[in-house]
Amino acid sequence: MKISWIRKSSQTILTLVIIFIGSCVYSQDPEIIEEENQEEVLDGEKLFKQNCASCHNPVKNSTGPKLQGAKQKWIDAGEGELIYEWVKNPAALKNSNKSTMANKIWDFDPTAMTPQNLSKAEADAVFKYVDSYKAPVVSTESASGSGEVSDNSGAYWWWIIAGLLVIVIFSTLGSRRQLSYLVAKQEGKEIQPNKSIGENIRAWCLRNWFTTVLILVVLLITGGVELFNRLYQVGVFEDYQPSQPIAYSHKLHAGDLGIDCKYCHHSAEKSKHAGIPSINVCMNCHKTVHEGPVTKKGEIAKIHKAAGYNAEIKDYNKDENNERIEGSPIVWNKAHNLPDHVFFSHSQHVHPNTGNIDCRQCHGHVETYTLGRVSSTDEINEYAKTQEGMDRGIIELTRPLLTMGWCIECHNKKEIDLNSTEYYVEMHNRLKNRPDVMRNIYKDKKVTVREMGGWECAKCHY
Repeated sequence: MKISWIRKSSQTILTLVIIFIGSCVYSQDPEIIEEENQEEVLDGEKLFKQNCASCHNPVKNSTGPKLQGAKQKWIDAGEGELIYEWVKNPAALKNSNKSTMANKIWDFDPTAMTPQNLSKAEADAVFKYVDSYKAPVVSTESASGSGEVSDNSGAYWWWIIAGLLVIVIFSTLGSRRQLSYLVAKQEGKEIQPNKSIGENIRAWCLRNWFTTVLILVVLLITGGVELFNRLYQVGVFEDYQPSQPIAYSHKLHAGDLGIDCKYCHHSAEKSKHAGIPSINVCMNCHKTVHEGPVTKKGEIAKIHKAAGYNAEIKDYNKDENNERIEGSPIVWNKAHNLPDHVFFSHSQHVHPNTGNIDCRQCHGHVETYTLGRVSSTDEINEYAKTQEGMDRGIIELTRPLLTMGWCIECHNKKEIDLNSTEYYVEMHNRLKNRPDVMRNIYKDKKVTVREMGGWECAKCHY
């Protein structure tokens, strides 16, 4: 075999190796976005989830008794019309002593039922829904409390392969240099000094100074852009999902069971913080629910232990003074963190009389999560395109979640219905005395948070 042929073969192999490295480093797996068909939710189901699901289950007892067949029981007792009074104001009906059913239900649980402002037609829609309800089969995925961890090991393998190929390149270059030396010796040519790879590179750069400068400029620009992109990601934690002491599943509770977000995070409409539900909120249901569909008794037992509840005797542990003995509190890991210099109030954004923003605008489609996590802009935008997202008023944004640019963009896009509450009606009347503001309102026929002062620095930094 001639040495010249070996040299040409090594050049071909080197070229193929470089091409393969490029394809390895820059190849990306295509993202497959599955679009779920959004089923239309019946009015009865919506009303049940909004008003009843936090305490009642259609087919089994929870904090309150099961609702399937409830209306028929009242009818059989000769109090079919009184059930509507019970829904509107349970305490008033019970105290009136005109209903035997009210007295029976009142003793079911020491937790008093909250009055529900439902019309007769709305109540009938709820009863119709629960009577036709069939318990869904809970899948292992939806009931699991563990977070879904994406497998990124493939990317690491590509980098390992690329590193090995770099070693192969330098080995090939060394072999090529030795082959060139042998070819020159065989052909009787003048043998050049056996220079190192570094000396050869410097010589090449001097001979091809223009190409060298061009490569350096490209590297500097590319490196600068990459540096700034990475700096812009400081403090951005999209898709962050911390571990938790209990394998809680939002998909099971908020999705399958339809529990409203604000039942557990009850201070969202009243306080700056949405709040972590206390163990007593959990016990409203888990005094009767002792076993999960997948984790069985293991995870719920942790709740009972923290609350000091004995599932065997169905009562709380008590000392000699009949005082309740509680266990150690559950320490949850916080998922969403804003910088200390930023003021944000949940009540101002979530309360019906102010922002009235749906939780999913910032937290994404929580009904599909297991553990709590920080959503991403792309995920929320995909949800905003669905019928359910449009019904909830979710808008599409472009900036990374929980950044200043994201807040500013939302304030610039989010429209305000000036006829929705008395507060905004009054604000509208005041705006009419501001010709500079009304000029913009008449131009685009809408009012945004920005035009209500949402871009003033002192709103969030003071």
